[in-house]
Amino acid sequence: MSKKKDRRIKRLQRLPVWPAVVEMIITELVIFSLSLFICALSLFGILNTLILNIANECQTVVQAVEENWYKESREDLQKRLSSFEESYSDINKIYIDDSNNIKGLFPQLKDYYDSEAERLLESVGMVHFFDKEYNEENLNLFFSNGKIKLSVSDLESEDDEYNINSAEQDFSAILINPKNLAKSVNLKQVLRDREFLGWASLDSIGLHVISIYATKIPGVHLCFKNVYKLNAFQFNLFCTILVFFMLTIIASVIYEITKVVKLIHERVRLNKLVTTDTITGGYNKDYFLQKAKKEISRGHRNYAVVQLRLEKYRNFCMAYGVKQGENLLEELNANMVELLGKKEIVAHVEKSDFALLLSYQNEETLNIRIKNIMNILRERRGGQHLTFSAGVCPVMSKNCDVSLVLTCAGLAVPKTIKLQDEIVWFDDSMKEEQVWERRIEDDMEKALENHEFQVYLQPKYSTKGEKLSAAEALVRWTHPVLGFISPGKFIPIFERNGFILQLDDYMLESIAHLQAAWAEQGKELVPISVNVSRAHFAEDNLAEHICGIVDKYKVPHQYIELELTESAFFDDKTVLLTTVRKLKDFGFKVSMDDFGAGYSSLNSLKELPLDIIKLDAEFFRSVDDIERSNLIVGQTITLAKKLGMEIVAEGIETREQVDFLAKQDCDLIQGFYFSKPLPVAEFEEKAYPVVE
Repeated sequence: MSKKKDRRIKRLQRLPVWPAVVEMIITELVIFSLSLFICALSLFGILNTLILNIANECQTVVQAVEENWYKESREDLQKRLSSFEESYSDINKIYIDDSNNIKGLFPQLKDYYDSEAERLLESVGMVHFFDKEYNEENLNLFFSNGKIKLSVSDLESEDDEYNINSAEQDFSAILINPKNLAKSVNLKQVLRDREFLGWASLDSIGLHVISIYATKIPGVHLCFKNVYKLNAFQFNLFCTILVFFMLTIIASVIYEITKVVKLIHERVRLNKLVTTDTITGGYNKDYFLQKAKKEISRGHRNYAVVQLRLEKYRNFCMAYGVKQGENLLEELNANMVELLGKKEIVAHVEKSDFALLLSYQNEETLNIRIKNIMNILRERRGGQHLTFSAGVCPVMSKNCDVSLVLTCAGLAVPKTIKLQDEIVWFDDSMKEEQVWERRIEDDMEKALENHEFQVYLQPKYSTKGEKLSAAEALVRWTHPVLGFISPGKFIPIFERNGFILQLDDYMLESIAHLQAAWAEQGKELVPISVNVSRAHFAEDNLAEHICGIVDKYKVPHQYIELELTESAFFDDKTVLLTTVRKLKDFGFKVSMDDFGAGYSSLNSLKELPLDIIKLDAEFFRSVDDIERSNLIVGQTITLAKKLGMEIVAEGIETREQVDFLAKQDCDLIQGFYFSKPLPVAEFEEKAYPVVE
């Protein structure tokens, strides 16, 4: 998984809720502010209308007094003012002050009506004072009027009534501390007391203000005791707006909370989706890595990561179908979940592989447990024979990289099964092998471009006259950093990853180019054999492909020998036979390398129209019974001769072997006795010596 994809999945899994919470808070603040602004605006409109109405009423009274001051007597004016008091519900009392005796009329203003107030009255024409004394008295009446049900602790029973007039209750404490108010007042009884509610609504709701207006009549002021009190319509309108405000806030809060809950639910669902394996319905690799990391970090137990593989899963799918194969994996996953402990984990990671986090005491007990798991899984499947293998990597630290540990367990899984239910523990050599393979694969393309692969030629000598008569092309890799790399270290890797096809073409083209250069120099050519890997024989047009490479350099085909290994015989025989016949028709010689190393050599001789067979070097290395070995070699040579084939013996290192093969009429000998593989320049010195 790429880092970018890994980060994207982690972001999806985390999916933090705090942005939604912040969004909810901001939204609620905006809604609250807008609603509060609308309520305040509405209240301001109502109060502004109320204030303007009272101001207009007062101005009407002032205007009437000004018009009639000199026309009517003082008694008539007082009657007129009384009529205004009765007409205007907002005006409680109107006083005429014609002797600058405002403090006498209103003693409570003695601390407030000063020179600054007088200056304001002269400049503006009016001044207003909050009637603190009357408002406080009115507030006390609100708590002292009538009988209120109390639930204080000194009452003998819940049915006792307590008369506030005679109580020593501190109402300021009740007002300051809302908990005391809620504890002291039985609101249920208050709501039932219609008489109390009626009194409170009529007399208590209102702000008492003393207003002083200057008139055009010198030395005459009018004093008003006004009550700024909402009428029924205004009060109902204000309550409606307040209810709307509360409902809006409640609805928006419920909506935003629903959004957050939905987001949390989506997060849980998404996490489950991301961590669920689509084949087994259990956990996947991502979940395993996350959960195993948390469990290991606690450090309470010794853990090992096991990669359990169901072998021959492809064969099972071919026999029973892909759907049945997936059902099998699902069943195996469910069975392993039942077999594991509470803190242990199993997850399907790839193909037919499962990752397990198992606690253990020692290597022996864990091996026994893994084998028991394998046996139980096999028994529960009934008549279908299942084979398992497992790689085990112990967890060495509670802060380890679980992904790396799982990778190491995967490296330990045996590539080829030697025993049923084979279990292999990871060691450092496996990691070194993988690092080496990775290094080789990273550098192979560049090596081909930079011609780091060099051609070596090992001479083949005839047994008659011991003359250099042919050669085999071998590849050597000189790495700019690693130096010389043995073919045994990189050829198997190339065969697994398919790069061997490019290397074969490179070698064939190099030999064709070399032969063409020698021919142009007038040198006598000898056949040179080039290896063709078994992977090439999967191509239907292999013969035409080889012919095209050689013909580009105009080299006669008889000087190019193509070697195939006996293992190619186990692939598609029809394609192999067709390709060999085409190559022979084009004039190439075809040989079989390592004859005798496998178990189907005689079948190969029977079915393949070969030109040359190369006896494997193992025939001539130290054997217990030399006479028996020589008998087999002699009879093989005789048989090949009768089939019209040439014989090449490779790996020859002693004079005795040379003499024996010469007596057996072997055609060519290849080995260290005559020469090791040589660079091209040294081979030229040996094949084409300079005559002085």
